[in-house]
Amino acid sequence: MTLPRRARNPISVVIAIVLVVLLLVAPRVWVEWRWFEQFNFAPVLLRRLGLQLTALLLVLGIGIPIQLQQLQRCWKLRRIGRPHRGETVLLPLRGWALAAAIALLLSVLATALAYLLIQAEGLIDEPFSGLALSSFPVLGELPLSLVAGLAVTLLLLLLRWPLMVLRITLTAAIVASGTALARGWSFWLPALLASPFGEADPITGMDLSFTVLRLPAVLLVLSVLMAQGLVGFCACLWLCLSQGTTLSDWKFAGLSQQQQVVLRPQLAALALVGALIAAMAPFELMVQGNGVVAGAGWAALHVRLPLKLLLSGALLLLSIGLVLPIPLGWRRRDLLLAPAVLAALAPLLDGILTPLAQKLLVQPRELQIERPYLERTIRATRKAFGLEAVSLRTLNPKQRLSFADLVMSQGTIDNIRLWDTQPLLEANRQLQQLRLTYAFPSAAVDRYRLSPDPNRSRQQVMVAAREMDVAALPPASRTWLNQHLVFTHGQGFTVSPVNGTGNDNLPAYFVKNLGQSGEVQGLRQLGVTDEEAKRAFPLGRPQLYYGAAPARYAVAPSKVPEFDFPDGEQNVYTHYSGNGGLPLGDPFSRLMAAAYLREPRLLLSGSLRPDSRLLLRRQVQARLEALAPFLQFESQPYLITVRVPDGDGYRAEQHQYWLLDGFTSSRSYPYSDPNASGTRYFRNPVKVVVDALNGRVWFYVIDPHDPVLRTWRNAFPELFQPIDAMPRAIQQHLQVPITQFQVQAERLLRFHVTDVRSFYNGDDVWDIPTEIYGSSSVKVRPYHVTLQLPGRERPEFVLMLPFTPLRRPNMVSWLAARNDVESYGELRLVRFPQQRLLLGPQQISALIEQDPRISRQFGLWNRQGSRVIQGNLLVMPVGQGLLYVEPIYLQASKGGIPTLVRVIVTDGRRIVMEKDLTSALKNLVQ
Repeated sequence: MTLPRRARNPISVVIAIVLVVLLLVAPRVWVEWRWFEQFNFAPVLLRRLGLQLTALLLVLGIGIPIQLQQLQRCWKLRRIGRPHRGETVLLPLRGWALAAAIALLLSVLATALAYLLIQAEGLIDEPFSGLALSSFPVLGELPLSLVAGLAVTLLLLLLRWPLMVLRITLTAAIVASGTALARGWSFWLPALLASPFGEADPITGMDLSFTVLRLPAVLLVLSVLMAQGLVGFCACLWLCLSQGTTLSDWKFAGLSQQQQVVLRPQLAALALVGALIAAMAPFELMVQGNGVVAGAGWAALHVRLPLKLLLSGALLLLSIGLVLPIPLGWRRRDLLLAPAVLAALAPLLDGILTPLAQKLLVQPRELQIERPYLERTIRATRKAFGLEAVSLRTLNPKQRLSFADLVMSQGTIDNIRLWDTQPLLEANRQLQQLRLTYAFPSAAVDRYRLSPDPNRSRQQVMVAAREMDVAALPPASRTWLNQHLVFTHGQGFTVSPVNGTGNDNLPAYFVKNLGQSGEVQGLRQLGVTDEEAKRAFPLGRPQLYYGAAPARYAVAPSKVPEFDFPDGEQNVYTHYSGNGGLPLGDPFSRLMAAAYLREPRLLLSGSLRPDSRLLLRRQVQARLEALAPFLQFESQPYLITVRVPDGDGYRAEQHQYWLLDGFTSSRSYPYSDPNASGTRYFRNPVKVVVDALNGRVWFYVIDPHDPVLRTWRNAFPELFQPIDAMPRAIQQHLQVPITQFQVQAERLLRFHVTDVRSFYNGDDVWDIPTEIYGSSSVKVRPYHVTLQLPGRERPEFVLMLPFTPLRRPNMVSWLAARNDVESYGELRLVRFPQQRLLLGPQQISALIEQDPRISRQFGLWNRQGSRVIQGNLLVMPVGQGLLYVEPIYLQASKGGIPTLVRVIVTDGRRIVMEKDLTSALKNLVQ
C-alpha cells in the first residue's frame, strides 16, 4: 500500500536524519570498536552500544507515530474553522489575553525543546559517553538567551509554514529525547542492576540503592517525558490558537469540543508525569539540605512532604478525570475543578507554610526538634565518606625531644623529606630536560626497597617522568609530520631520594640522564650501592608513549623515524616496538581513521607502513574515562618502574607503568552532608594500571564491598579483576589517593563530632592549617612521610595532614592514611589533649620568621639577588614527642636552579637551622 504524501513527509525526514547521523557516527563506532578490542573489552562496548540503540529506537518507534498522529488530528480540526454556534467552547481569548497565551505557549515550547537539545548534546562527538549528574539540566535554569532565541525563531517560522515546522520540531524533540535517554545509560543501567546497600532509608524504609542508584534514572526519564509531552501539547495547542482568522482578527473563539477531545489525552499524560515527579518527593527531600540538616528536617517532613503528596494525588485525579468517560448529565469541568484547585494551591502553600513553620515552630527549639534528623545527618555522612572506619588514638607528646626519641624513631629520621615537588621539578627542568620538546609535568612521592634486608625500611623517592611536549616546538616546526609521526613519545624518568643532596646542594639522583648518557647509580651518603639501585630501578625500554600530560594521537611505526633521545650533538631515532594502537594496514582502516579524526592526510600520506598503528587517547586519564566513564579518576597518575613476570598481558621486558585511582560517587545518598562539589557519597574501590609503552589497561577492585561498584561489576564483569590478580611488585607501590584523603579530611573537620549538641553548637569544628611556602601563606597539603605511627614498631609509608581548631592556629590532631600492603587504606586519627596547647604549622612558621638569626640570614640572601623559598613544613611524631622540619631553598632571582641551603628543625620550644638535617637534629637535642 502506498502511503499518502503527507504521511511520507515525516518518515522521509526521519530517514534523512538517521542517514546523516549514521554517516557521522559510523566511523566513530568502527574506531571505538577496534580501540576497545585491543584491551579485550569489546563486549563492554557492545553492551553499551546495544543499550543506547535500544533506548533510542524504543523512543523513536513509539514517540514518532503517536506524536505525529496527534499533530495531524489537530491540523485537520484547525482546517474545520471556528466552533459551531451553541457548541461548548473552552478558553475564548482576545487582545492581551491572547498575546499572553501565545507568548506563554512559545516560551514553554522553546524551554522544553532547549532542555531536550541540551540533554542530547554530545552524542555524535562522544557516542559512548554517559551523562554526568552534574550536567543534569534543570528546566528553570536553562540559558535565557537560548530559550528566547528559540521562541522568536519558532514564531517567525510558524507564521509561514506551521505544519512543516511543527513536524520538524516534534521529530527533532523525539530524536533528542531518544538521544538523551541513550546518553543516560550511565543512569538507568545501574538502576536496572542496582546492588543493595543492606540499609534502609529513614523515611520510606526502602533500601538505599533506590535513592542512590535508581532515583537519578527515574528523574531523568520523567524529566524527558515531561519535556517531550510539553513539546507535543504546545504544538497541537498552537494549531488550535492560530486557526482561521484568529491571528488576523486577534481574537480566539475558543477550543471546540472536538479539539478538547484531541488535547485531553495529552494533558492527562502531562498531569500523570507531574504526579509521578511529585511522588518522588520523599526521596528528593532526603537529598535536599534544609538549614542545619543535610536532608529532610521537621518542617520538610511535616509540612512540605504532605503538600507534595497532595499535589501528586491531585494531579493523578486530574489525569484520570481528563480521560474517563463522564456520566450523562455531568459536566467534566465540574469534576476537574477540585483537583485542579488543589494542584494549584499545593505549591503555593508549600512556598508559604514550609518557611513559616521553619521560622516559627522549628527555629525557637531547633536543637530539640531537629535532634533526630541531625543524628541521621551525622551517621549518614560518616558512613557515606568512610569516616566510620577511622581509628582514634590520643597522643600526649612531651614538650622537648631527646636523643633517645631520635634513636627510637630512626626509621622516621632516615626518610625525612627535604625536597619538595616544585623545587625538584624546577631543578629537573634545568638539569634533566635535555631538549625543549621534553617536559616534567609532575613528580610523585613513592617508596622502593633498595636493600634486600627486610629490616631496613624502603627508601622514599620522587619519580618524575620525562614526557613529550610537542607544543614546545617552534611554530615553523609544528608540522603534521612532526607532531604525529616524529615526536611521538617521552623518554625515561628521574628518581631522586627525598632526603639526599648531590653536588652544590642540588638534588641527588638514583636515575638520571636517560637517553643521553643514562645511568642508574647508588648514593654513598645513604648507603645505597650501584647494584642495589640497578636492582630497584629497572629501565628496559623507557619510552613513554602513554603518559600523564595531554598528548595528540600518534602514528607509529611509520616510514619516518621517530625521535628517541639526544646523544651529544646527534639525535638517536627509533621505531615503535609496542603492540598498542589500531592497525592501519588496509585502506578501509585508514579511511575510517581519517573520517574519525577528520584528517585526510592519513589517506594521502605515503609515510605509513603496513604495520603502522594509530595510537589514540595517549593521556592516561582520558584513556580511562573512555573505558569507564561511570568512574571518576585521580587527576594525576604516578609512574612506577618494576619487574613483572609474563602473564595477563604483562611482559617481563616492560617495566614502566602508570598507576591511577578510580572513584565511585553519588549526589543522592540520603541525609549525607554534601561537600563543595555536591558529592554525598565517595569511595575509592578501583586501582588502575596502564602500560606506558603498549597502553594496555587493567582495572583492579580493591574494595569489593562498595555497592556502587558492585553494580557496575554486574554490568561489565569483563572490565574488572580482583586485587589479588595484580602483580605483587605493583601492589608494593599502591597509595591512598590524595583526592580521597582530602575529601575525607574535609568531611572530618565537622564530622569527627558525633555528639549532637556539640555538632549543633559548632564548638569543636576543625580547619586545615596554613603555612608559609615560598613567601606566601597557603593551605597545608597532605604530604607523604615514612614514620612510625604511635604504638607501631616499624616505620611505614603514610599520607598525613594536621588539623587546627577553626580560626585558631594551634594543632589539635592529625590524620594519617596507611599505604603499605598489610594495612592499606586504614585511617588513623591522632588527637592531642584539649588542655594542652600544641603549636600548629602557622605558629611554627611565625616563630621561624621571628627568630633573629634566621630572619637576618633570610634578609641577607634576599638582598644578594637571590630568593629564599621556605619549603613545606612537615610535622611528625618522633619518639614521645613531635618534630617539625622545614627545608630552605635558595634560587637566583632571575631563574636559577633551586638549591637546598638549610634545614630548620624544632620541637616547638627550640628552633635550629643548620646546613644539613643531621647537624640540625644534633643541635636540637643537645
